[in-house]
Amino acid sequence: MTSILHSIHNGASFISAANAPVDTDGNPRPLPSLLTRTVDDIEQEVKNGPAFTLADVPAYVDAAKNLSTVGLDDRKFLLEKLLTLMSRLPKDSQFSAHIQQFVINLLYKDLPHPPSGYLSIPQHILPAGINSVNAQPVSYAFRSADGSNYNTLIPTLGQARMPYARSVPSTTCLSPSALPSAELVFDTLLKRDKFVPHPGGISSLFFAFADLVIHSIFNTNPRDWTQNDVSSYLDLSPLYGSSQADVDKVRRKNGTGRLWDDVFADSRLLFMPPSVCALLVILNRNHNYIADKLLSINENGTFTNPPPTDDAKRIAQDEEIFQRARLVNSGYFMQIILRDYVGAILGLIRDGSSWRLDPLMNMRDLDHEVAPRGEGNVVSIEFNLLYRWHATVSEHDTKWTEEEFSRMFQGKDPATITVPDFIKAARTYMNPPADVKQWTFDGLKRDDHGRFADADIARILQDATAASSSAFKARGTPEVLRVIELLSIEQARAWGTCSLNEFRKFMGLKPYATFEEWNPNKEIYTAAEALYHDIDNLELHVGLQAEEAKVPMAGAGLCPGYTISRAILADAVCLTRGDRFLTTDMTPFNLTNWGYQDCQADDKDGAFGGMLSKLLFRHLPAYYPAGSGYGHFPFMVPETMKGFAQKLDIADDYTWSRPPVPVGPIVVAKTYEEVTDVLRDTKTFGSNVGTQLATLTRGVGIDPVSIEKVLLSDIQVSKTVQSLANSTALLISQKSLGYSGSKGKYVDVVKDIINLAPVHWIANEIIGLPMKSVDNVHGVYREQELYSMFANVSNYVYLDTDVTRDWHLRERGRKVADRLIQYSKAHLIQLTRGNFNLKGISESVIRYAVAKNDHSDPFYKSLITAVNYHDNERTLEKLAGSVFAEVVPTAPLFSHAVVHVVNHYLDDDKRDQRAKIVQAAAANTAEGDKEVMKYVYQALRSDPPVSSVSRTANVATTLGTNRVVKGQRVVSSIIEADSDPSAPDYSESRSDLGLFGLDHKGLLAPQVFERVVPRILHTIFSLPNLCRTPGKSGQLNRYTQTVDGVPQQTYITFNGEPTAFPTSLIVQYD
Repeated sequence: MTSILHSIHNGASFISAANAPVDTDGNPRPLPSLLTRTVDDIEQEVKNGPAFTLADVPAYVDAAKNLSTVGLDDRKFLLEKLLTLMSRLPKDSQFSAHIQQFVINLLYKDLPHPPSGYLSIPQHILPAGINSVNAQPVSYAFRSADGSNYNTLIPTLGQARMPYARSVPSTTCLSPSALPSAELVFDTLLKRDKFVPHPGGISSLFFAFADLVIHSIFNTNPRDWTQNDVSSYLDLSPLYGSSQADVDKVRRKNGTGRLWDDVFADSRLLFMPPSVCALLVILNRNHNYIADKLLSINENGTFTNPPPTDDAKRIAQDEEIFQRARLVNSGYFMQIILRDYVGAILGLIRDGSSWRLDPLMNMRDLDHEVAPRGEGNVVSIEFNLLYRWHATVSEHDTKWTEEEFSRMFQGKDPATITVPDFIKAARTYMNPPADVKQWTFDGLKRDDHGRFADADIARILQDATAASSSAFKARGTPEVLRVIELLSIEQARAWGTCSLNEFRKFMGLKPYATFEEWNPNKEIYTAAEALYHDIDNLELHVGLQAEEAKVPMAGAGLCPGYTISRAILADAVCLTRGDRFLTTDMTPFNLTNWGYQDCQADDKDGAFGGMLSKLLFRHLPAYYPAGSGYGHFPFMVPETMKGFAQKLDIADDYTWSRPPVPVGPIVVAKTYEEVTDVLRDTKTFGSNVGTQLATLTRGVGIDPVSIEKVLLSDIQVSKTVQSLANSTALLISQKSLGYSGSKGKYVDVVKDIINLAPVHWIANEIIGLPMKSVDNVHGVYREQELYSMFANVSNYVYLDTDVTRDWHLRERGRKVADRLIQYSKAHLIQLTRGNFNLKGISESVIRYAVAKNDHSDPFYKSLITAVNYHDNERTLEKLAGSVFAEVVPTAPLFSHAVVHVVNHYLDDDKRDQRAKIVQAAAANTAEGDKEVMKYVYQALRSDPPVSSVSRTANVATTLGTNRVVKGQRVVSSIIEADSDPSAPDYSESRSDLGLFGLDHKGLLAPQVFERVVPRILHTIFSLPNLCRTPGKSGQLNRYTQTVDGVPQQTYITFNGEPTAFPTSLIVQYD
């Protein structure tokens, strides 16, 4: 069924693209046709299941009858059914959008904004506001250290060291002396009787992250229990701190905006399971990664690197980078909450859905009034109690806690530890050094730079992913946490907290009528009834922790008690929607274009839009290889998630075993001698290019010899040279625009000329693609679209060093390969079998529908003759795959090399050299081309298009002074090798293109490259009075930073995204 729908979808998309207009009028993504959308919708329903069934009716009937009266019966699962409905409706469904707006409004308005009550009278003190370095107004928004000024009208709303809110005033009359002792309550209702693995397969790392969320918004003052010492915002205060003094301790303040390596501000986390601190280390590294990027990209041109020596300027630069980096990192924190954390809570990760509730959206109510966002928030005591999820502690973390308590209390039995004992011990034991750079956890050691070993951080995180958390349940809290629960019960009573039923009424839920309704387990409900007598007397904290838990179902993954399940969604919406730095001030202007885009989710990342996986792949790439289930689904136990993936038919796309420990650190080759040794000795230092190509072509087998026999023949090379020269001239004519009132013209020589010339050659002369143009209005692919497709393939095959992008590049590359190989096969069938066969007829119909492109027929005929063609499917697949592998991956690299040459000689001080290139190329002789290539290779040495090349040692060897073991990764720095004084003078001798990191395939084969490039340079450099346009548009938009120990050049797109290839350089001429 799925394959049939997929075929119909492809056909509909094909026809829709063919009928689309040539001029997109500024819209690069025309809407798909009605047929395409309909097939998409059916495909989604087949994959995910129906959005609505008759079994859902009772829940909606109950809502209609009781929502505004006695309250919803949450045993009918209305919320889960609404979430399932939204997640399974088409993404562009207006009905789904309206439901989502209704649900978000409902959840946000569950709590009053601002709060209607506090535990004590708030002190209306002057907020801390901006610190001394920001005494002068700045143009960007930033988070204050203490959470002040989040609401500009009520600056202290949600500020640190302010009272908790009270959401539900209790009117239940109950004498404190009538309440059962906390010890009896724990031993009867809460003490763990046995460990039960989480029914939804949620790992203990999920609850480690939950600890970060909880500690970001709750820190009860030990001397004044009414006061919260952290802000009420998801501002990553465990990392940054909740006061200016805290923030100052973690910052370097050296002009780079960086934090000290692997530090964090909140000492409470040192006494949590090690995975909590390991997550903070990852977030610390992410802040520094972001700060480095902001400084390197320097989007607004206001930073200097190295930082200024003037104190005031250095401090101002450091402050701006730090604050912007914090906004981006907090954006990551928010995205992990909404994408990974809430995704696991709702079972969306388990079900393979990338849909997420979007509480941040801008929307209007039915009366057209703007729905509130960014108005601030104050956390309440009710939610403080709701998040005490001690029952979920894994066996692994229980053992760790027992060992910590044994040291803390000198081996004392946990059953005998009292609250005063705990408070006394905490004051002594929980007292780390004042210098955060000296903090450690789980016995880890810092290196000379203050960093923890990647191996240790990865081990802790992977242990937490592999360990199942415990199920939510009554009698689920480990005995070692007995004193913590006693303290919770005492705090709740001291706060005068409402009862469970009062809280349920406040949340719009039907109150429980009996203890059995609350928890049908007879042992539990009879014990609770004996302790509390009347269900209305049941305390909130105890009632929440011992309530019957949900079972896994669509829309339910966390499976806590029913009341918790309802309330945490409301809290998640309020915490995110109420924070202006996650809503109204989360803009590219404040975060920078790169920063804003970097913290956006990618639904096609293999993790269904997860964001924690991106950080694990980014900061521990050697320990989280591409495709690892541990990396893609860190909040799910791998064995359990594999079972879910098998049901989704995607399990084979991942590796589920624990990632192997790397054999050693990356070895860097920097000198010319070392780099040439690595690149030339392919037996010792293996490339993964073949593996990557096999992945894209699905293992059809590649035969480069047969393709090169034709492609590199004298006749074909001459055709290629003429084709590229003609395309370059034609594109300049078509793409150039004139100035108003002037004979001068300008053109984007990168985007519209150099990048597109190889695209035209491949589309018209080699593969035979239906490229849309004025001359071919029914073509399918626009030229820029084809370039993007080719660049994706090239990036994956040759430049895939960023594990965070591997899945996306691979899946897009596979789709490109599938399409292009299908076109090659169709041409081969047409030429060998004719129209009078099923496949030949279908190909003829397709050609007619999209405008025939038979310019590639001579190439295919030569190929069929040269390879002694045998007409069978295997030969077809292999030949088509080989054509793709030979010409497509290297085409963007060819353009990249030419761009660097053109850019090099556009400088005014190279005007004379440019004239000599034109003069030599004009001769159109072998000698003239040889002279041109001396200039080309000298430019490529000065500015190599490939910064570095990665290889893997196939055997143990030595490289310079380094011993290399089998399996160790070796990175060769092309930039540093080419700047090595021992490198040859390319103006005097011919170079080897491989020493620039370029493969000898397609247009990069020397026989082609050295004849084509002189023609392209002659065409471009012959333009009269050629020069750069003024300003940044006349320069390549790029930056250099260190990656894997070597300098790496990266380009910036029009939208501020990083890319491996040049995107634009505008020149002008007469």
